[in-house]
Amino acid sequence: MPLDAITGTRSTQVTADPSRSFSLPGWAYTDPEILALEKREIFFKTWAYAGWVGRLANVGDYITADLLDQSVIIIRGQDGELKGFHNVCQHRGHQLLSGCGKVSAITCPYHAWAYRLDGALRNARGAERTEGFNAAQFSLRPVRVEVLAGKLVFFNLDPDAAPLAPQVEDLVEDWRREIPGFDTLEWVAPPPDRAAPRPIAANWKVVMDNFLECYHCRNAHPGFARDLVMDSYRTTAHGRWSKQKGDTRRDDGSQEVFWSLFPNLTFNTVTNGTPNFAASTFTTPITATLSARSWRDVYRAPGHTAEIARPDWGPLDQEDRDICESVQRGLTSKGYDAGRFIYDHEHGETSEEAVHLFHRQVVLALGI
Repeated sequence: MPLDAITGTRSTQVTADPSRSFSLPGWAYTDPEILALEKREIFFKTWAYAGWVGRLANVGDYITADLLDQSVIIIRGQDGELKGFHNVCQHRGHQLLSGCGKVSAITCPYHAWAYRLDGALRNARGAERTEGFNAAQFSLRPVRVEVLAGKLVFFNLDPDAAPLAPQVEDLVEDWRREIPGFDTLEWVAPPPDRAAPRPIAANWKVVMDNFLECYHCRNAHPGFARDLVMDSYRTTAHGRWSKQKGDTRRDDGSQEVFWSLFPNLTFNTVTNGTPNFAASTFTTPITATLSARSWRDVYRAPGHTAEIARPDWGPLDQEDRDICESVQRGLTSKGYDAGRFIYDHEHGETSEEAVHLFHRQVVLALGI
C-alpha cells in the first residue's frame, strides 16, 4: 500500500523544537496500518542488535537473531569475515538454523539443501537430474552486518542503509568515557532457567516513551526515587541517541546511566568500580496494541560473572507495565489528542527531550 494511502491527510505537531512541540497523537499508537508502515520504514531500515562478536570467533561459528517476523543468520566465513543471511532455505522456505553454534555448512533440516559459509548453494539432492537447474540462482539472500565498538554485532535488512559506526561515534565515545575498561568487557551467559518475559498490552512506542524519561519516577517508582538523587538526574538528546544519568545514594558513590539508540535499543551501566554494561532490544511490536520485552545481554570485566549489587527498587517492572497499559487505554479516548512535552533547558529530571527526539525520529521516518 502506498505511504500516502496509510497516512492520508493525517499529520502530527511534533516539531523540531522540544520546548514548543506536541507529542505523537493517539492514533499513532493504535492504528495497525501505522504499525505496518513502521515495520517497513523503521524496523527494516535501521540497525538491529544481534549479540556479542566473541561468540563468532572461529570459522563456522554462528548466531541467529530475530527482528519481528524476520530471522537472520550471522556467521564467521571461511575468509574470516562475518556474513549475514536471511535465515530461510531457498528451496521451500524452511528455517535453516536456530540459536547459536558451529557448522561447516548451512544445511536445511527439511530437504538437506546445503549452503557454503559464503551463502552459495553447495548441494541440492536430485538437482543433477532436474532440467535447467542453476545452483547460482539459489544462494542465500545477504543481510548487512556490522560490528560496533569491536564488541556488538548489528544487522540491517536494508541493503542501502548507511553504515552504523559513523552515525554513533559520539555514543561509543560516551560508553568508553562512562565505563573505564569498556573494551575489555565480555558477554556473560544468562542463567539457563530464566523465564520469558510477559507481553505488555501497549504499543511498542508507549513502552519506549516510558523508558526515555524520568519525569514519572518520583511519583510512580518510589523505590527507584529513594535510591537515586533525583535532583542530580539529567536527560540529554544527541542526534540518533539519548542519555539519562543520575547519582545514587549508595556508599560507593555510584551513578546509574541509561542510553537509547533509535528505534528500540537500550544500554545501561552502573559506575560502581566493576566495569559492566547491558544491551537490550528493549521492546518490539507484536500488534499495534501489544509489545514484547526482551532479555538483556550483560557484559562484564573478565572474571566478574556475579550480578551487580543494587538496592531493591521494588516492583519497578510491574509499575512500568501498569503505567504503559493504562496509557494505551487512555490513547483510545475521544477526550485525548496529543500532549505537550515538558522541556528543561538544564536537562533536569522533568525534561522529556529524549521522548521528543524519539517522536521526531518516528515522524521523519514515516512522513507523518
